[in-house]
Amino acid sequence: MDENQKDYDPGQGEEEKTDGSVHSQESQTNQAQDASVRKGKWNVSSATYIWISVVCLVASLCILLTYTLTAARDRAYYSDKLAAQQAVIDRLAQGAGSDIGVDKLALLDGIFSKYSYYAGSKTEEELMTAVLKAYVAATGDEYAAYMTEEEFRAMYASNVGSSVGIGVSVVRNTVTAGTTAYEVAQTIAVYDNSPAQQAGVRVGDCIYRVKVDGVYKTASEIGYTGMTGAIAGEIGTAVEFSVLRPENGGYTSVDISAVRNTYEIQTVSHWISESNPSVAIVRISSFDLVTPKQFKAAMSTLLQNPEIKHFVFDVRNNPGGDLQSIKATLTYFLQEGDLILSAVDKDGNIPKSYYAEPIALLGDYAACNVAKNEIGMYAGLDMTVLCNGNTASAAEVFTATLRDYGLATIVGSKTFGKGIMQSTLSLSEFGNYTGYLKLTTYAYVTKCGVTYHDIGILPDPGLAVELSEEAKNQNFHLLTEQQDNQLQAAIAQFNQ
Repeated sequence: MDENQKDYDPGQGEEEKTDGSVHSQESQTNQAQDASVRKGKWNVSSATYIWISVVCLVASLCILLTYTLTAARDRAYYSDKLAAQQAVIDRLAQGAGSDIGVDKLALLDGIFSKYSYYAGSKTEEELMTAVLKAYVAATGDEYAAYMTEEEFRAMYASNVGSSVGIGVSVVRNTVTAGTTAYEVAQTIAVYDNSPAQQAGVRVGDCIYRVKVDGVYKTASEIGYTGMTGAIAGEIGTAVEFSVLRPENGGYTSVDISAVRNTYEIQTVSHWISESNPSVAIVRISSFDLVTPKQFKAAMSTLLQNPEIKHFVFDVRNNPGGDLQSIKATLTYFLQEGDLILSAVDKDGNIPKSYYAEPIALLGDYAACNVAKNEIGMYAGLDMTVLCNGNTASAAEVFTATLRDYGLATIVGSKTFGKGIMQSTLSLSEFGNYTGYLKLTTYAYVTKCGVTYHDIGILPDPGLAVELSEEAKNQNFHLLTEQQDNQLQAAIAQFNQ
């Protein structure tokens, strides 16, 4: 009973609280009659109370018996379960000191299953995936990774150079339209034949809101990643968004609707120098499977312009990519039989070497094919390679090879220094397993025979140029030629 309530007995009325004179004035006869009536009532009530008591007693015994049987059954069930878990723990504990890591893992699993407050919050598959990822991370191979089937498919799609969405490359930025500042996804590339191109999206457009469940949402409402994530989606579905388009010194809001579809990621872009129309700049953002054909298409377009005599190949911030991609791209510059790189295993042996040669591959790798008459077709160009500290892996092979064969000068800043090669293995090759393992399998050297792993590639003497502090404070992809002092230095090599 709550402490703020008081007992109330309906048999105790206000009459009992008056003085006793009311009762003292009653006659002897009335008292006798009242006593007789009260006696009769007590006899009826007693029989009823006894019957109710018997029923309650029987019900209580039934409940008690049911509880006892149920509790005994539950105790037996949980006792068996706990005993089984304990048996596993005891059996595994007997193997303490052994080198069988599987048993140790099973021991931890048994302990968590029995004692952990969070037991059962993760599925066995989730736990095993986490264990495998942790194992790979602990090996010391910083480029190794365990991937689920879904993760591998996503990685492979990116490497192939295809994706689903509207087909733009964006950077995070903030622009002010009128008196309002917006966090935007500014387009730096609109891919050819993409839904965005077909819908009229332009380079420089600033996506500032997207329609979610019929209502436009900005980044301030759903976050930048929420806004860009809402633009992505499944093939065949529509998306509506608005851009701030730079016009007449300000911005004009334009509503756009596009239907998501597959598109090819563009890893190569090109343009002509503003300060020297004889110089073409070709920027390679990564070496994916589509890069060789995109590179060849860009070069074909530029070489049709008779004014262009010089080329800057910009591989700044290029993280690398696929071996077949870089092999094909470099084959365009080398002579047949020229060494591109040699792979070195953990024992110092050279089991593999890669040379400039015709390439004929199938499937997604067909984009890396090189015909015999295409070998060395760009060898005679006047060219410079522009690199920086984020130029890595395959992009360093590109830089080092053109340097080693004396085909290009190197301008910019020291490269990242990744001279090792990764391979991806399907665990299904080893039995009834799922998932994929990427791990470092070889170091490699280019024609010079000296590794640049953990060292990097230096620009040619006198051509080391760091990006200015002013330019570092800008988004790299939005730098103009006037703001980009490294690009200016590369172009200046052709003025001498």
